[in-house]
Amino acid sequence: MDELLRGINNTKNTRVVGAVTTDLVTEACRRHELEGLDAVVLGRALTAGCLLATLTKNDDERVRIDMRGQRRVQQVLIDAHSDGKVRGLLTTRPGPVPVPDPDAPAYRTQVRHLVGGGQAVVTRDIGLEKEYQGVISLDSGEIDEDLERYLTNSEQLPSVMACEVELDGHGKVVRSAGILCQTFPGAPAAVLEPLRDFVRDGGLADLLRHERTLEEVVGFALLGEGYEPMERRGLEFHCPCGRARALSVVSTLGAADVEQLASEQDETTVTCHYCNDDTVLSKADLLELAARMRSEMS
Repeated sequence: MDELLRGINNTKNTRVVGAVTTDLVTEACRRHELEGLDAVVLGRALTAGCLLATLTKNDDERVRIDMRGQRRVQQVLIDAHSDGKVRGLLTTRPGPVPVPDPDAPAYRTQVRHLVGGGQAVVTRDIGLEKEYQGVISLDSGEIDEDLERYLTNSEQLPSVMACEVELDGHGKVVRSAGILCQTFPGAPAAVLEPLRDFVRDGGLADLLRHERTLEEVVGFALLGEGYEPMERRGLEFHCPCGRARALSVVSTLGAADVEQLASEQDETTVTCHYCNDDTVLSKADLLELAARMRSEMS
C-alpha cells in the first residue's frame, strides 16, 4: 500500500515528507501503457505532486503541475490532492521510447534528454479565495530538481526534493518513492546541503535498489536523524471521471451539436485523458442533455 508520512526532525528545524508511490505509479503507467524512461518521467512527476500537496493541513488542498518540454516530452499534467488522491498523464511527441543516455552519470536514471528545456506551471489551491500560481523554466530537465528550485525561488521555501522510479530489465516499474525536506523560518538553509549533495549523488536511487519501508525512506531524508511523525496518509491513483463529467465535456459543444451527435450514432464514447477510462453515453443521454441545456438557456 502506498503511503505518505510527514514529520519534524528532532532539532525542530526541518519539515520532512516521505512517500512510497510504487502502486500508484504502476497503475498510472498501466493505464497509459508506459514503460522505460516514459514511465520514469510520469512516475517522478506523480510522486512530486503527492509531496507538494502537503503544505497545509487542509483536506481540500490541491496542486496542479503543467510541464511543457521541448523534446520527446510534450506535456506532463499532474493533479494531486491533500487526501492522497493523484492522477496524471504524459503526452509525448512521435518516436521510439529513448534508451538511457550512455553518456549520463550512472548514479541515477537521467530524463533531461527527454525534456530538453521548456517550462512548468505550478498552481496551488489551499482553500483561499485565490489560487497561487508560479512559473519556472525546466533548466535541468530533471523533474524533481526543477520543482525543488521552484519551491526555493518562487515559494521562498528552502527545499530538497528527490523522486526516483526504479525499473526492471523490461522497463516496468519496480519501486517508486520520493522525499521533500524544507527548513522552517529562521533555520539556516545550509542544514539541507548534506542531504542535497547525497540525493544528487544518487542516494535515494541506491536506497530503492531494494524494497524499503516508508520509515526507511523518511529516515534517509533526514540522514539518520530522529524525527517526530506528524501525519500518515494513504496514496492512490484516482480519477473522478465518470458519467457526470463526460456529460459536462459533451455539453461544451452546445445544444445543437449535441443533438446532431445523437442523430449520427447510437452511442458516444468519451475518453478521459487522465486515466484512459471510457464512458459510453447513449442517444437518450445526449438528447436529455440537449433538452436540459435548452431549458437552462430559456
